Amino acid sequence: MPGAQTLPSRQRARVLDAYRGRGHRNSNLWLVYSVKQDQDLLLHSDRSLVHWLTFLESDPTVTSFVPIPDAVSAQLKVGPAAAMVVERHYSELEVHIIADHTSALSTVETGGGTATVRTITLEELRSRAQLAVRWLKAIGYAGQYRYKDLTPVWKQLTPVCLQRWTGMVNDLINDFPGLERAAIYASLVRAAIDGQIQLDLSSHSLCPSSRWGWAGPVPR
Repeated sequence: MPGAQTLPSRQRARVLDAYRGRGHRNSNLWLVYSVKQDQDLLLHSDRSLVHWLTFLESDPTVTSFVPIPDAVSAQLKVGPAAAMVVERHYSELEVHIIADHTSALSTVETGGGTATVRTITLEELRSRAQLAVRWLKAIGYAGQYRYKDLTPVWKQLTPVCLQRWTGMVNDLINDFPGLERAAIYASLVRAAIDGQIQLDLSSHSLCPSSRWGWAGPVPR
């Protein structure tokens, strides 16, 4: 049917609608695949979705994240769906709270160590809604290859990425005409989440004209 939206496009549109002030913004459930955790996640709101996509999943300095323990949730006076315990490189811990006011506590004990409390404001989430849509689409490519080994694809891409250092995705597509475009996209998304490369989704969704740059270690 002309003009009909597919299910993924309708889902992405819901994120944008939520942060344009339409309808009940905080009542949707999202079942998503986390590349970083290699598992399905159930997110309890559009706010949680935007937070996960732009503060957790796509941030290469974040190594893992788990729901906040009930005891910590009670101490911070927030619902468990509005907070997350985040671990960064070098075992640094943070507790993210989605709220319209700053927590009175600057640190909190999580059971795994002392964590810095960071408040993610609703305004911050609104400003990242469009970026979240782009990452949602990009992670969808990685989800398509969830049960496939992309190591051979990345092994082919890595030497070229190191040689070029930066460029457009289309350069890689042209360099490897025998590879499926979706497999190249999926490999780049996984590498970006892992911190091997940077993907620029600031102006548009992942496509041949998207820019990338090497961010990983340089082999000696």
